[in-house]
Amino acid sequence: MGNLTKRVLTAVCAGPLVVFLFYVLPAHPFFWLLALVAIAAIFELSTASGVKQRWLIVPLAALSLIPLYVQHVQIFLLWLVCAPVFYIFSRVVKAADESFHENQEIVRAVGILFASIICIVLPLYFLYRLKTLNNLAPLVLLLSMWGSDSCAYFIGVRFGETKLVPAISPKKSYEGLFGAMLGGLIAMLVFHRLVGMGPIESCFVGAFIGLLGQMGDIFESAGKRVWAVKDSSGLIPGHGGILDRMDSFLFAAPFMFAYLSGFSR
Repeated sequence: MGNLTKRVLTAVCAGPLVVFLFYVLPAHPFFWLLALVAIAAIFELSTASGVKQRWLIVPLAALSLIPLYVQHVQIFLLWLVCAPVFYIFSRVVKAADESFHENQEIVRAVGILFASIICIVLPLYFLYRLKTLNNLAPLVLLLSMWGSDSCAYFIGVRFGETKLVPAISPKKSYEGLFGAMLGGLIAMLVFHRLVGMGPIESCFVGAFIGLLGQMGDIFESAGKRVWAVKDSSGLIPGHGGILDRMDSFLFAAPFMFAYLSGFSR
């Protein structure tokens, strides 16, 4: 079965369920759904990176969800500092005489811990905050991301000749980037009334969301090259892993929240 066939079948089977959950869940249950996604994504990231003691990294990163849930930014920032300290302390206690290689492993693991909190937990938190602003905003962003990714894929495959960042993502092209912006524009234009935007405004926002989605994809591709893996996992047939599906939200979700909450006004 070809990769395109897998992508389409997965979208047809799983897409309606995802749309239903984004539409029907109130804000607080929606947060806990995103928390489960975050934990799975953190596990994927720590597994793909090959770091040791995943059993410690995953809960340390996941615990950062609690202060975000109660919207206590100071405690979140404190945990951002304390979580790596707890990890380093656990390694020092385990082996008082660390070798150079083991010290490198500690530095690598702390980097993964920071990446888990900043690149996984925070974007999903902003999706939750979008839900508190407008019940349909996360769904509109999701559909815009799907439209952007689909147009980027098909236009990139058909017309992509000018490489965008060959050193990081060889398949990315300027034509695909244009497709991403076009797809985001069209999707946001279709659903703009659901988030209270005007048609012209939605075109600019949708195109920018498409651009940010590609930036998130490239950012994750850079990480995958560092960890020498093709996909974060094979959990989603034709799409890679959870990280491969949520990388588009890395910058788009914070932007959408800032925009709708009045940053642009």
